[in-house]
Amino acid sequence: MIKKLENAIKFYNFSEAKFLVKDKTEEELEGYLLELAFENQSILYYTFVNDLIKNEENATYHYLASILLSQPLCHIDGAYQAAYFHAKRAVELDGGNIGYKEYLLFFNSIPDRLLTDEEAKSLAHTILETSPINETAVSLLKDLNQ
Repeated sequence: MIKKLENAIKFYNFSEAKFLVKDKTEEELEGYLLELAFENQSILYYTFVNDLIKNEENATYHYLASILLSQPLCHIDGAYQAAYFHAKRAVELDGGNIGYKEYLLFFNSIPDRLLTDEEAKSLAHTILETSPINETAVSLLKDLNQ
């Protein structure tokens, strides 16, 4: 299946690629796209996710776009900034998803510090309101208060 997906995206057959992933979970889709992007170092996988967003904007697709840009494609100039945009949009579209909020905290730990310390603290406190023992939020607050 992954080879078919790779070929569909590689040859811009996004309708076939969409058909191949239509019944996949968010985790499966993320796994496939990350594997392919790490293996091929191609921005085409991000382009495919943008096409998904164009057809149906949702938090999952913005999160996928962000993960692709911040991990396998992070060497591209501007990738972290674009990833931050998508991560923020994912939280805007699904504010109840703690995982998306935790991931957004990542942007406080990169050298560019796209998420300021104050924004990170505020977000961590928001996470703790819903998940009082959230390790990511607790750890971030501990690190920032030292």
